Amino acid sequence: MKITKSIIAIVFAVSLILGMITFICGEKKTFSENENKNLATFPKLSFKSLESGDFTADLEEYMKDHFPARDSLMKLKTKAQLLAGYKKIGDVHIGNKRLFQSVNLPDSTPFVSSCNKLFGNISPDIKTAVMLLPSASQVYKDELPAFTQSLDEKALIDDILSQIPGTAALNITDVFSQKKQENNLFYFTDHHWTTFGAFYGYEFLCDTLGISHQPIDKYEILSISDSFKGTLYSKVLDDSRYDTVVKFESEKISFDSFMTRNVTKSPEPFPFYSEEFLEMKDKYSYFGGGNFPLLILESKNCKNGNEIVVVKDSFANAMMPFLTENFEKVHIIDPRYFKGKSVSAYINENQNVTTVLVLYGINSLNDGVTNFS
Repeated sequence: MKITKSIIAIVFAVSLILGMITFICGEKKTFSENENKNLATFPKLSFKSLESGDFTADLEEYMKDHFPARDSLMKLKTKAQLLAGYKKIGDVHIGNKRLFQSVNLPDSTPFVSSCNKLFGNISPDIKTAVMLLPSASQVYKDELPAFTQSLDEKALIDDILSQIPGTAALNITDVFSQKKQENNLFYFTDHHWTTFGAFYGYEFLCDTLGISHQPIDKYEILSISDSFKGTLYSKVLDDSRYDTVVKFESEKISFDSFMTRNVTKSPEPFPFYSEEFLEMKDKYSYFGGGNFPLLILESKNCKNGNEIVVVKDSFANAMMPFLTENFEKVHIIDPRYFKGKSVSAYINENQNVTTVLVLYGINSLNDGVTNFS
């Protein structure tokens, strides 16, 4: 018995020592692809940081981020929680087929104010539209775990859009309720819509604005990845789910793309379809290569002189190629990074702009919306 206890004590001590050596000497990553976040750096030691307690707090965060086998332990924890019947981990609801992002009631005041100011500062001859997207929790609410409380996002979106008069108000909730029988509209492991969802968003925009468009059967639909694990996977690390990413191709979708990180400088050639992301975890960034202040798509086939400005969050990225069928230029603005001039000033500088679309997912309003008027 004493021998057994001694062996256990020795194994435990050796494991502890090896763990400490690994922690001290092991390579320290700066970014976790699994969790899609920057990892804490070792804090600077100073009398002030010690006195305030900041050093201790930052050191604890650093140790959590760089603990040996952290990802494996987190996955093990998730498996244990799922076996125990957990239906929510952090702010992620666990459905049978998909993961759901929790949606909190947003403060829509900044968004409404920005839209009204923007549209008031540009020519009244420009068509304007606002599309607010519901989340998967609304569209697939029948798949939510039992007793999950959720918002009536359709009513919420209607209320927000009603506060932006004189514009085309696009609440796609009813359309998605019908189309979800045909194709999957939101990723199982990510909060974004799929390319199918993006196409139906484009189709709904065209129908609302009276613009002609091709039916879905005119496109060649290609699977470009079958191993996507998105932002919601990053929060729970549940390997039982994965996603397929598809791309729509058509003779009418042909364009050159340009990007600038500084809106006071001219955009330079940049690949909208960024192949390198297919080898990374963040495969959604295949569409647009991430988020930048300004992207411009110049259609090779559409030469009608019409241009559209899209003020957006990342949901818009997958929809933008479709717009090159109808507009000679598509100007894509992300207000989070668009600095140096106002969006209205940019629109007024581009005399061929005929349409302005503001496109956001409902949960982006919880993240704060930059004043883009």
